[in-house]
Amino acid sequence: MVTKTKKPGTRTRLSREHREKEIVSSARKVFISRGYEDATIAEIADAVGVVEGTVLHYFKSKRALMVKVIEEFYEEITATMEGGVSGISGAQNKLRYIIHTHMSLLDNNSDLCTVILNESRGAQTELLEKVHDFNRRYSNVVINVVREGKQSGEITESASPVLIRNVVFGAIEHYLWDIVAGTKRESSETIADQLTHLVFNGIISSPENSRGEINHLINKLNKLID
Repeated sequence: MVTKTKKPGTRTRLSREHREKEIVSSARKVFISRGYEDATIAEIADAVGVVEGTVLHYFKSKRALMVKVIEEFYEEITATMEGGVSGISGAQNKLRYIIHTHMSLLDNNSDLCTVILNESRGAQTELLEKVHDFNRRYSNVVINVVREGKQSGEITESASPVLIRNVVFGAIEHYLWDIVAGTKRESSETIADQLTHLVFNGIISSPENSRGEINHLINKLNKLID
């Protein structure tokens, strides 16, 4: 029986799924280092070790490849977020976990987040819509927590789940620019505590601070009456 040996320099034929993952992984690195506009299919193909035609066989354009990179990133962070929050009890604890985890994800993936943020704010309507769609699915975890909190009585019925989601993620987006610029002074722990306190104390059914204020006003009124 004759055993065939692989010639030096030849590549093992990979499955379609494996090859696609390899291309997406390399594209992610190229987009981070070069930015979307400056990156080329040729550079991505070179990083993989294939010709341009192979990359285009799997992805019809650089735009399609960028969308796939963003989609896989959102799948990763959504799985992390949903898996973690499912094991936590209480709306306030869940909200704090979401904020802290999101801050940590931004910190650990700031280079890619910068590319996504820059491209989603550009003139490419198709990519903008895709990013918004991925982001809505990812950020729905806050909406679900608020709805659960309303059902359990922890959060007032008048609270808007969508508005609270926008407040949380909108506030955190501002910190992304500090992370990118290297000027973030507060830790993710501190920011999570402060933002959770700010948001949650404005949405719980019977905040202790409000009770204190009411009692203070009652005492002042009693003194005036006396």
